[in-house]
Amino acid sequence: MVYKLRMPKIDANVEHGQISRWIKSGGDEVLPGEPVVEIITDKATFEYESEEGGRLRRIYAPEKSAVPVGYVLATIGDADEAEPEDIQRENEILMTAWQKASDAGVEALPAVTTAPHDDDSKRVRATPPARRMARERGIDLADIPGALNGKRITEKDVEDYLASRGRT
Repeated sequence: MVYKLRMPKIDANVEHGQISRWIKSGGDEVLPGEPVVEIITDKATFEYESEEGGRLRRIYAPEKSAVPVGYVLATIGDADEAEPEDIQRENEILMTAWQKASDAGVEALPAVTTAPHDDDSKRVRATPPARRMARERGIDLADIPGALNGKRITEKDVEDYLASRGRT
């Protein structure tokens, strides 16, 4: 039977995650309990392990994609097993519901808050990849234009800030 590796719900407040990188590639052998993919949420970055073993048959969520909890990330099983036909449709339904929630005012990407240096009453909202990029490059998120005005900072904002300072 083909095992569906799904985006886990690691916390009550986590509704989605971003695929950081695939540790295994299509066709690779996967052992039970072995890390397959690295996922970023607003709560953590972690390596997600498969509960089942077999070959990594197909990847449904490419790197850098954001997907809701329950989304089938990949399938694992024997090479001669038929791929379930319902996966694509199931994923489309989950994505549509998630996008509708986003359009209704629920954020599509996680907003992580960090306090700036000297004023804990103002918060900087940033996606996990933006926060990681800023940390790696030694940037205070509060220095990015719009950060203290409630704007959610993204990787693009960090890249633009670096470019404006002549850094990459």
